Amino acid sequence: MRNILIIIKREYLTRVRSKAFVIGTFLSPLFILALAILPTFLADRSKGSRSITVFDLSGDEQFFSEIKNRLESQNRKSLFSTTGNKNDGQDASLDEKRGLGNLQFTLTRVVVQEASQLADLMSEPIKRIEQKSNEAVLVIPKEALSGQPLEYYAKNPSDLAVAIVESTINDVIKERRLAQAGFNKANLEEYLKPVQMQRRNPRGEEEKGIPRFAVGMVMLFFIYITTLFYGIFVMRGVIEEKQSRIVEVLISSVKPFELMMGKLIGIGLVGLTQYAIWILCLALVLVFGASVFVNQGIPLPQIPISLIIYFVLFFILGYFLYASLYALVGAIVSNEEDAQQVQMPVTLLVVVPVILFPLVMTNPDSTLSTILSMIPFFAPTLMMMRVAMINPPIYQVALAMVGMLITILASVWMVGRIYRIGILMYGKRPSLIELGRWIRYS
Repeated sequence: MRNILIIIKREYLTRVRSKAFVIGTFLSPLFILALAILPTFLADRSKGSRSITVFDLSGDEQFFSEIKNRLESQNRKSLFSTTGNKNDGQDASLDEKRGLGNLQFTLTRVVVQEASQLADLMSEPIKRIEQKSNEAVLVIPKEALSGQPLEYYAKNPSDLAVAIVESTINDVIKERRLAQAGFNKANLEEYLKPVQMQRRNPRGEEEKGIPRFAVGMVMLFFIYITTLFYGIFVMRGVIEEKQSRIVEVLISSVKPFELMMGKLIGIGLVGLTQYAIWILCLALVLVFGASVFVNQGIPLPQIPISLIIYFVLFFILGYFLYASLYALVGAIVSNEEDAQQVQMPVTLLVVVPVILFPLVMTNPDSTLSTILSMIPFFAPTLMMMRVAMINPPIYQVALAMVGMLITILASVWMVGRIYRIGILMYGKRPSLIELGRWIRYS
């Protein structure tokens, strides 16, 4: 036990003091946070412009006027996204909060009597588009209200302005169609006001903020990425020790099994340290930065403590399960090139449940989802997803954890027997028959 503790200390301190750990633990979350906040911050302080020449074949001046008024006033509050807030003068729309209202539009109408005139009239504006990114051309066909498609020409047809123009025109067309059908135009917004739906669990508690399935997805991918990352970390550590022949010195003082367990636990503690720091940072953000997110229209997640506990447990179990298999890969190969091929079956075991998660997310209480989440190699991600979404019966979670523990013990026993011989093997990669002999060797 003393030797294992020494190896744990060595593995832990070596990695925690490394630059890679500091960058991954502290700078990566800051970078992700900056990516989430910076676009909105910059959008609030910058304005773009679009000068749109509108070639109108419809002959409907009122139709053009409504589009022009909405775009140029930047009153982009869609009839179909109304929140029902009567205090419109004080509360900006969600699009404006996210910086979509910072584009300034200028529309110029050109009436076209015949479609045959269109090509000649468009030639000069099209040339300007090729020179300036803020120039655009919009063609309104004769039967726009009947569903005939409009045409939009721009140097970058995929920029944000296209979506804004399209959304605005659709709102105007829907409103005019309803007016033509006999609906009172003054009451159209009231007719189209959406119904708010409150999400409640069987106990009547309302779910607010980010839905549980979204929280489950984030946790699933965290477990997937970190399990894969730290598992490969273990594998590379074994390969490096073999290549530098350090392992020959180490096993003169410790048993191979002690060396393997020390490496697994030491690197696992590195992962837990990283998670602890991230959770602390998240807590600080929620405490001190909540108002910033609320002002930007970003709902804050409400994560139960029990869900965090399950997350840590599944991470620990998943880590030990896959790290032991990656340690096996490192023990039977001599270099990174061979490891790329041998690790494929282990990597597939990590990737397959991520591919299957849409099935579980769609129907987490089905028999198939339950069976898949009970498979030890799939449980760290799929059972975690089910826990986040529906709180499955406790016996299912317990059986999944027991199955993982049994699989971990079996894997550690098998890998330990291979590890004690494989770490001293160089050159030729062993066959499956040879691996079987190593397991049976006493």
